[in-house]
Amino acid sequence: MNIAIASTFNPYRGGIATFNDRLASSLSAAGHNVRCYNWSRQYPSILFPGEAQTIKGQPTPSNREAPLDSINPKTWRSTAAKILNHGDVDVLILPFWHASLAPALRGVAKRLKKLSPKTRVLALMHNASSHDGSSVDKWLTKRFLKRVDNCVVLSQSVKEGVNNLLPSLECKVLFHPLYDHYPSAMNKTEARNVLGIPKNVNLALFFGLIRPYKGLDVLLSSMKNVDENTHLLIAGECYENWSKYSKIIEYTGISSRIYHINKFVDEVELPAIFGASDLLVLPYIKASQSGVVATAIHYNTPIIASNIGDLKNSISEGVTGSLVEPNNSVQLASSINSWTQSNHNKGQVETEYDRIRTEKSWRTFAENLFN
Repeated sequence: MNIAIASTFNPYRGGIATFNDRLASSLSAAGHNVRCYNWSRQYPSILFPGEAQTIKGQPTPSNREAPLDSINPKTWRSTAAKILNHGDVDVLILPFWHASLAPALRGVAKRLKKLSPKTRVLALMHNASSHDGSSVDKWLTKRFLKRVDNCVVLSQSVKEGVNNLLPSLECKVLFHPLYDHYPSAMNKTEARNVLGIPKNVNLALFFGLIRPYKGLDVLLSSMKNVDENTHLLIAGECYENWSKYSKIIEYTGISSRIYHINKFVDEVELPAIFGASDLLVLPYIKASQSGVVATAIHYNTPIIASNIGDLKNSISEGVTGSLVEPNNSVQLASSINSWTQSNHNKGQVETEYDRIRTEKSWRTFAENLFN
């Protein structure tokens, strides 16, 4: 098939760009002809909470190589025309994760359907709305969904959210494929030397962009009840005021057990961060699915996570991790203590993750996307 994808790609940073890059290569490997259309402007700078939108050292793409501008309606129409410049397109895939981009994606879909009614427009929904979304976000998302032919979601919870917005839309449930392109982990001793973390402690990891729905405050509050030989590494850029978290650290007296990498983490840093860690903790208050889970499975890292969204479908209770109720710091602390104080078979973790890797491979995802 001739497939077009209009979304975020390298050199933009973050999980969505990584997902789309792997999606395009996997569809190409499956024999499809794939063309990708990137943003020349993804988020207006004034609306972006982080330090940079692109990978360090990489400039924002020019409009020659990236025709889409999130706030310029002319580019939405011209992008639709450019998609069709190379001949017929069987499917246009529009990945969705944030309502602020919904008008642009809707504009592309609307124009393309006018120019080529037979082209199928497929929404690939990472979220049913923005994680911290308002009623306006839901309205924007619904308007976008009305312009697509059908959608694919990565978890049952997202399907339910889409159905709540637009019950008539055909919606297929797949999964978040697991990444297989990251460099191998460092051995624990080397990794901890690099990060300046003691060799003889248990190390829990909170990884990824820090936003309210991810529950870092719950994890920090739990640490006062976690065994003192368990330390916490926080690795990720904060998209809100860090003082909220520093106050919890100070109040609970856990500063000597906290290590903080306060920046966006590049892929080259993953081997040290995951190599040093004994377990990943995802204390999310809300979630659909998580690319961080895919990264942890790549590194055979056990996971303790909130029992919400699709997180539970990647965790084998007592084997690769455990599930806790969201927003419950006491239960979270108990689960962390139980895991670090028990003897877990690393071979069993790897065997179970091998099974999940087979079930949730990019090849399987590409084969099932249009079936």
